[in-house]
Amino acid sequence: MVRNRAMAAASAKDPGPGTPGVQEAVPDVPVVKEPVERLVLPTLKPEIDPERYETLARITTLRGIDKRFAVSAIEAARRLWCMTAESTAYTDHHAVRAVARYLALDAARLGAFSYKASLRRANVQAHLKYLEVRRGDRGLRTLMGQLYAVGRLVHPGEYPAPQSLAQPHHYRTPAASLGLVEELYALAPILPTALSGRLFTVLDCCLGAGARPADFKELTGNSITESSWDGDTVAVVRLPNLAGGTRLVPVGDAKASERLLTLADCKKSEYLLGSASGHVERNAVNRVAEKLRKRGLPGVDAVALRNRWVLDMAARIPAALLLQLADVTTAQILSDQRDQLPTFGLQHVIALTKENVL
Repeated sequence: MVRNRAMAAASAKDPGPGTPGVQEAVPDVPVVKEPVERLVLPTLKPEIDPERYETLARITTLRGIDKRFAVSAIEAARRLWCMTAESTAYTDHHAVRAVARYLALDAARLGAFSYKASLRRANVQAHLKYLEVRRGDRGLRTLMGQLYAVGRLVHPGEYPAPQSLAQPHHYRTPAASLGLVEELYALAPILPTALSGRLFTVLDCCLGAGARPADFKELTGNSITESSWDGDTVAVVRLPNLAGGTRLVPVGDAKASERLLTLADCKKSEYLLGSASGHVERNAVNRVAEKLRKRGLPGVDAVALRNRWVLDMAARIPAALLLQLADVTTAQILSDQRDQLPTFGLQHVIALTKENVL
């Protein structure tokens, strides 16, 4: 049968769909891409206290944590914790670090940061169980309270309501006795030069300015400046505050002031308790105590010395000034050792009351 020439030509130019070597036309179809994971942080809600939030900005690093998740974990912890009940600056810093550490560790486990996934109660419980097996119950109750507090904000239906439990009273370290202080000051001049200088530094900073043991990690010769009062030279020590910033504490004792100013001239930008390498040992004050005990002498407890300074100041200056200079928010140490504080007679009370009336 003879085919139509036009049809034959069309067949030659337009081969069928089954013809080998010819690709079929594909219609234009929009490509659906997988959603790209993006970082999601808790919302900065209006009820967050800006001052509290900014104070926590000092936390910038987490030791031993994957750097990929550290920054996000810290920021998420800051925002979440600022929506919990108000607490002290120390508690805030401790809690934010603890929550951030958990979020970063769980992000490393998941392979991506997701505070919502990490704060599922099942994940929190698994982490707490792991810590309990690894290190026992040390600090777990506190950590559980911190994680539960932020977990309720994200998944309120998964966590039990907070319970107010009576906290046991923890007595502060007893203040060093006046007899021990006198003994240590008597021993200092007869010790080897290096040990003598370090002991005098601890005594003068703790008993003269109320320095904490941790303050020696930052104290340098430049932290001590000179002022004057009624013709007398007074050493002024700049100490770090727990919540950030610093405070200036004058040293009332003339001999301690003189020694500290001499030390400042010698050390300048160097640490007061710096080692030969120029760094401060983690427990620099404890090293001084150990060297004393090896010689059969009484050790030195910086906390006890500071508490002695607090008790002495409490009997001499207004309470508001004591809180400022000691960088504390409570007078618990005074309550614990009330028997070491003076009892004022009526005439003395009247005189002080009238003297302080503006």
